[in-house]
Amino acid sequence: MNLLERLLILLDANMNQPVSYGWFHWLFLILTIITLMIVFFRCRNLDNRQIKRILLTYAIITLSLEVYKQINFSFNYDAVSTWWSYQWYAFPFQFCSTPMYIALIGALTKNKTIEKACYAFLATFGLTAGLAVMLYPATVFVDTIGINFQTMIHHSTMIIIGFLLIANQKVIHDRKTLILAFNVFIICVAIAISIDVSTYFIGINNGLEMFFISPYHDSSLPIFNIIYQQVPYLLFLIIYIATFALGSYMLFRIFHLPLKTSKSLHSKTTKSTLSHNP
Repeated sequence: MNLLERLLILLDANMNQPVSYGWFHWLFLILTIITLMIVFFRCRNLDNRQIKRILLTYAIITLSLEVYKQINFSFNYDAVSTWWSYQWYAFPFQFCSTPMYIALIGALTKNKTIEKACYAFLATFGLTAGLAVMLYPATVFVDTIGINFQTMIHHSTMIIIGFLLIANQKVIHDRKTLILAFNVFIICVAIAISIDVSTYFIGINNGLEMFFISPYHDSSLPIFNIIYQQVPYLLFLIIYIATFALGSYMLFRIFHLPLKTSKSLHSKTTKSTLSHNP
């Protein structure tokens, strides 16, 4: 057994599998809320260069943790031997995987349209996906310590990054922003379906299930799994896209509320101060 394998066994240390709203889940929920408060009160005047540095750091950290997850899932061992077997079900292009790629593109691009599209996606669809898992993490917890930390860091930072962009007004609440975000989402959906279909014909795992919208496997997403079985696939896909688009738009507006309240209070304070000046 070489040094790398010994390290991988060490990183495969186990814990009791966390449960939704158990101590481990609550720990990361509280840390996420605290970080959001820090962003709101201390990090609302960042320039675009600082935003790009944060996005690049976020992308590098989450991509590095994703590499660890892929290696961990593929490395196997027993008392006698070790072996590698790639777990195709963990291929890193689920809905929640996309923000780390989009953040990397947004951090590195010099094209303003692409930059705005990336920012818009992270502040809408990315934020929504992260929040969905953080509120309902039942399917992401395992008994490996490192993987549980990876998944909580991954999803909580999706919320934080989305709110950071909103708080710094890098994502304007207008029609163009929402269209840009939707376009990025549609591109990601198209890539996911392409992977699902191509791997089906190649013969990999009877086709992968990226975004859980494969035309060859029942969706395992709550509620969508019922819809999948009741309607034609094309209609299911339209409902899937429309639901996430609407949900992302609503959450985008909700996360804007603290900023509107803050501006309103600041405006009233300013007017009050001016009215008392001689």
